[in-house]
Amino acid sequence: MPIPTPACSPASRSRCSVAGGHRRRAAAALVAAVTPALEDARATRTERLTERELGRLERAAATLANEESPGARRTLALSFPAESPTATPLAFVSLGGLPGNESTAADTAVSDVFAFRVAGDPRRVRRAETDLRVVRDGRVTTDDRALVLGGGESYTVTLRLVRRGGRRTVIVSI
Repeated sequence: MPIPTPACSPASRSRCSVAGGHRRRAAAALVAAVTPALEDARATRTERLTERELGRLERAAATLANEESPGARRTLALSFPAESPTATPLAFVSLGGLPGNESTAADTAVSDVFAFRVAGDPRRVRRAETDLRVVRDGRVTTDDRALVLGGGESYTVTLRLVRRGGRRTVIVSI
């Protein structure tokens, strides 16, 4: 049987409002204390999901470059997290370089980079041990051009092995 809660009488109303005020302040303090941890957890989840997808892409490109003959191809479905109660939004994901044609030492004639940035965090760069080139408007671009994707989307990415300048190169297209 539930225990009845006494109603606030006119004589005890000030005590009731004081107790209610304490509860509201306690709840606000609890939310303020927990919010940074929740934001960190959301960002960590977004990083893990994005790293997992880029890892899949990196392994597929490396396998293609090391084990197949020119002309071979792989198709992957990649999905990057959208902003949600459990994920922080992604500012960008880039394949084969950095956004805005920015250069990096890891982007060479025999290796390349994947990069991403979770909103509010520094950019993360991941090295790929395969030379990647991006297809834009039906043409293979120069080595410093990245394919920039957004978060909250799913993409079908095709990797194709070609020989360029005597080297095995993986062409990336969506």
